[in-house]
Amino acid sequence: MPYFDTIVRAVLAVYIAVLPFKSLLVVERNGFIVLLGLLVVWCAINRRLFYSRTAYDALLLAFVVWVGLTIPFSMAPSYSVKEYGKLLQQMVVFYAVIYFFKGLLYRQVLLGLIGVMVVVVTVYGLSQFNLENPQAIVSFLPAEVWLTTFLIMVIPFGLALALGEGPPEVRTGGALVVGMMTVCLLATQSRAGLVAFVAELWVIVWFIRSVSAKVVAGLATVCVIAAVVVVFNASTTPAAGLGNDITTSLPLKRGFSSVLHRFDIWGFTLSEIAKHWLVGIGYGSHSYLLLYGQDQEVVMPGHAAITHSGTHNIFLYLALHVGLPGMLLFGWFFVRVVLKTAEEYRQAHDWLSKAVLVGSVVSVVGLILRLQFDQMLVGSLAVLFWVLLAMAVLSYPSYNRAATQVDRLKTEGF
Repeated sequence: MPYFDTIVRAVLAVYIAVLPFKSLLVVERNGFIVLLGLLVVWCAINRRLFYSRTAYDALLLAFVVWVGLTIPFSMAPSYSVKEYGKLLQQMVVFYAVIYFFKGLLYRQVLLGLIGVMVVVVTVYGLSQFNLENPQAIVSFLPAEVWLTTFLIMVIPFGLALALGEGPPEVRTGGALVVGMMTVCLLATQSRAGLVAFVAELWVIVWFIRSVSAKVVAGLATVCVIAAVVVVFNASTTPAAGLGNDITTSLPLKRGFSSVLHRFDIWGFTLSEIAKHWLVGIGYGSHSYLLLYGQDQEVVMPGHAAITHSGTHNIFLYLALHVGLPGMLLFGWFFVRVVLKTAEEYRQAHDWLSKAVLVGSVVSVVGLILRLQFDQMLVGSLAVLFWVLLAMAVLSYPSYNRAATQVDRLKTEGF
């Protein structure tokens, strides 16, 4: 029933399109319910699952099963069950995108959809520019940390298009969008986002070894280092004057209080991981608050409270919440994604697949760096991560060869 596939595809596209828009959360939630119902009907009609084999199936299955096994040992099993449902939701979206967006045309539609979504979010974020209050720059997302994580995830795809082998109009459009996204990222004054962005530039140079890529990465790095030196040198001199005028116009935070706070949090988290290393305290970020945030905390002078803050690190979060086995499985999965996608990039021949694949590798690397300072692989951002990964899988040459072979066997009656 091809028309039913089209309906599923349309609902899935709408669901993806509203992910970054906080005001459309009701559409996102109800959209997934509708999508899930359609998928159940599709499975009943076709008498099979919407499943396509990927290189990550075994690792994902092991991680999902392990998280499920830790739920009975969590501090609040009912809460962890709800969070576990979100993880299963992400898996459903991942495999649904892979199955229903097969084919070059559908891949192009998906990429275009994400491109339009990125432009809308970026333009609105730029309209909120406020040098004195960078937390006001949130675009349609809940907070600036969401926006910076979103930008770190999507900037590499714009870079890949701008520096890749596509038509001149594609490279020009990619450069314009990357420029807007970069300004928007700088306006949030996120130091973690800036570190991830510079790292992304040099990772893309590793793959796209063109002169233009090296020049862009080099200039960006020099500008960042120069801005940091100016800001922090001026912050140590109390005299007012030109230096202070420059620092107030540069979108860079100067204090170290947030850095000290993270060290306090990480030290506390490591001590607690030693007590809960096997099954953790429970899946879901609120398990941290439920366990540690109920008692009165004594805060030392010059420090901030940590029992209401979360882990601020993706690997410490996983180790504390689902144990070291869960953290190792997830880390292994991320390494596998980077290595497999890099391998597929070297086998790709068309410019679009190359752009998607190199953008995916760089996006994952940048995201991992970003998540070392804030655990933001949550909510719609987590769903978007799986959508982007599915888009990468659809661009794998090996996946497309296997899909073509399966389709040929079907037409021949096997």
